[in-house]
Amino acid sequence: MNIKVLAGGTSEQIINVETGTTYEFLLDMLDINQETVIVLKDGQAVPLDGTVMSGDLTILKIVSGG
Repeated sequence: MNIKVLAGGTSEQIINVETGTTYEFLLDMLDINQETVIVLKDGQAVPLDGTVMSGDLTILKIVSGG
């Protein structure tokens, strides 16, 4: 299954993943620390243990400060 991933608002890539792949495993494949990002599918946050669905994903880096 092919998915389009937009990471950091600038890096777009098409990735082929097997059916049943989790978002957590996808982040590991992309070498992205799961504790520093949020994954959005159609503008909605998805649980990292959820199964990747075909289509467009956005990976946003979480920024905090004080």
